[in-house]
Amino acid sequence: MMRCRELLTATLVGVVLSVQALDASAAEALPIIPGAAGFGMETPAGSGRHLDVPKTRVIRVTNLKPDGPGSLRAALEAEGPRVVVFEVSGNIDFTPYGDLSVKHPYVTVAGHTAPSPGITLKGCQVQVRTHDVVIQHIRIRVGDLLDPERPLRNKAGWTQWSERDCMKVGGDRVVIDHCSLSWATDENVQTRGNDLTFRHCIFSEALDSAKHHKGGHSRGLLIMNQGPANTRREGQRVAVIGNLFAHNKGRNPTVNGGAEAVIANNLVDDAHFAMKGDCTARRGHQLISAMGNVVKRTRYPVVARAMHPETRYYFAPDNVFNGRTFDSVADVWKEVFMPFKPGVAQASRAAKAPIAVPGLTVKPAAEVEEWVLANAGARPADRDPVDARVVKSVREQTGSILASQKDVGGWPELEENHRALAPPEDPNKDDDRDGYTNLEEWLHAFAADVEGRR
Repeated sequence: MMRCRELLTATLVGVVLSVQALDASAAEALPIIPGAAGFGMETPAGSGRHLDVPKTRVIRVTNLKPDGPGSLRAALEAEGPRVVVFEVSGNIDFTPYGDLSVKHPYVTVAGHTAPSPGITLKGCQVQVRTHDVVIQHIRIRVGDLLDPERPLRNKAGWTQWSERDCMKVGGDRVVIDHCSLSWATDENVQTRGNDLTFRHCIFSEALDSAKHHKGGHSRGLLIMNQGPANTRREGQRVAVIGNLFAHNKGRNPTVNGGAEAVIANNLVDDAHFAMKGDCTARRGHQLISAMGNVVKRTRYPVVARAMHPETRYYFAPDNVFNGRTFDSVADVWKEVFMPFKPGVAQASRAAKAPIAVPGLTVKPAAEVEEWVLANAGARPADRDPVDARVVKSVREQTGSILASQKDVGGWPELEENHRALAPPEDPNKDDDRDGYTNLEEWLHAFAADVEGRR
């Protein structure tokens, strides 16, 4: 009898432990944005869910100053798991300061918590130098107003004024969601991290400024692997999903040598070069899966510059290039521009995707244009005049590549509004037991509002 009880107890304990293990596994796999697929989506970001007992803190941005208590800079420079919320709207002018740096991990920047019309970072380059970061519903518009006679030197290090991005991402497990990125004097965004997702963003009007050392250099998104093949590889598992690339001359996006990317359901308009694989043998092989994209008003919709024998490019038949549709992979390759060693580039042609995002359902290309225009950018239900103008230009097939933000009137004035926020009393608990903390679900409601989902 005792033996039976021992067996029953052991069985029950085993069942409980199995259920707990399943719960833990489900929590680990929970995407930081509900229902979203992408690389790095398993990040807990600022939620604190990676701790044995979830715990985070809410840091409030209460003013539009570039520095000091209550500023965005102070929130980003804090340490430990944290969620940055905004009790103010308007332009934060970083022109005299230049850069913001995210050096400490486990942070969520929740731009959707700001009152209307949201937050714009003026004259700012954001450098993500750490892991497990989510940035949502923020506009970054750099411009060309800085003093050309001196480089910037500040808390974030230094950068030459004439070659500035909206964002540089050098950490792993970083998600950039519903952000608007424009008027950089180099590319709007450069990445060197692994397990990254750019989702529902607008990359627009990178400046074709002669102030860049190469001359005009209007570029959208550069996915990099900087080092040789025998070093730590960067640019691994990068997802570019549901974005608008408008009025950038090139890099819409460009995947550099040794990097790996899924490019799906994006809309590219008014470019010289759209998607580009630029692979050198020194940096290792490259993998690209491009599916369900729409490219308009672009001289070279796809460029393949492959010089490594293990590079594989998959350009699915369900892409639309300048109004042309395709019946097969071979048919798509008739549109591929191969500027260097075309034989090697042809050998890189893949019949199926060499890299995939788990759980991603790719929309048919026929649905992409309207879907992207309705959903891309910061606060798509509450757009600022710049995003509204860019989206309108794509719909009407107008607009152009800019030399300066002055060509379109510069930064619009945004109203400074204030709104006190009341996070949940038990922010770290999970009252409905769905895996997300009460604080996360509170944030989700703000996102639904500014995205027009309720």
